[in-house]
Amino acid sequence: MSLYTFSSKQKVEFYDCDAMGVVWHGNYIKYLEVARGEFLNLINYSYQQIHKNNYAFPIVDLKLKYTSSLFLGDQFEVITSLDEYENRLVHSFKIKAGDRICLKATSIQVAISFDQHEMEFIMPESFRNAVENFLKEQNEC
Repeated sequence: MSLYTFSSKQKVEFYDCDAMGVVWHGNYIKYLEVARGEFLNLINYSYQQIHKNNYAFPIVDLKLKYTSSLFLGDQFEVITSLDEYENRLVHSFKIKAGDRICLKATSIQVAISFDQHEMEFIMPESFRNAVENFLKEQNEC
């Protein structure tokens, strides 16, 4: 169940495509990363803030299902849902070009402390607070 969903508007650029104008499959991961970064900025907890707090949030699991290709010049949206944030960060995604679903995906990130060089079994308190404050603000609107 999604706790929050938002949309990232993006466009297929020339450098993302092969000679036929089809997006190379690896670039879909970049599109997800752009949306994930936008989410972190939205909650005021950017990748810079993660690093400043002495953590990294690496992806430990990524599942992709390609259903339709994107092409050069396509306008598309990455619909990103926040599914979990307390013990790990889980997002589910859909990439859509108009009514066409091009990709479905799920990513799982965990917190790793730079000091301990070990995976944490709970997300940092500052991160959890940022998410909870953001969700509270959204519910008040």
